[in-house]
Amino acid sequence: MLFADGHPRNRALYTADIALHDTRKAHPDLDAVTDAAHRALAHLTDVRSERLQRSPQTVTRTLQPHARSRTVSAYLDSYHAATAAA
Repeated sequence: MLFADGHPRNRALYTADIALHDTRKAHPDLDAVTDAAHRALAHLTDVRSERLQRSPQTVTRTLQPHARSRTVSAYLDSYHAATAAA
């Protein structure tokens, strides 16, 4: 069980990869992307991984064109708050 509670880094990276994969679709499901991105952000305080730090940055850049969406705007606010606190 690589994604069990005992493996938070694996769970965090897997969740971030889901968000990254979905943001790169021609027509991303913004609700699904931001849900996965929020879950990945939640791991930033518990997991120190350069790869995990880069993933939300990439998701954030990819979502910028959709900033008028309510879910994307909420994610962007959460991202900026999480990275400012780090």
